[in-house]
Amino acid sequence: MKKQPLYLCSFDIADNKKRTKMVKFLKKIGYRIQKSVFIIYPEKQDKEKIFDFFKKIKDKNDKLGIFYLCQNCANKINHLPKIKEKDYEII
Repeated sequence: MKKQPLYLCSFDIADNKKRTKMVKFLKKIGYRIQKSVFIIYPEKQDKEKIFDFFKKIKDKNDKLGIFYLCQNCANKINHLPKIKEKDYEII
């Protein structure tokens, strides 16, 4: 069984309402590990949807980063509590 790509997504959004919108959006496709950091398991089109959504709500100084994690790197993530999502068990 082929595993989905795994990404680390972080953002810095100053406006509370816009930040809340971004959190709700990302919770649909990922797992929140910090207030503004998510592990996401996007389908191919979801990555572009994340960028498009961010572009709609962002202000001048807001930032978004999406970082691909290879399976080897994903297996090395240490996080408490343990993160379990879909086909991944990241310890």
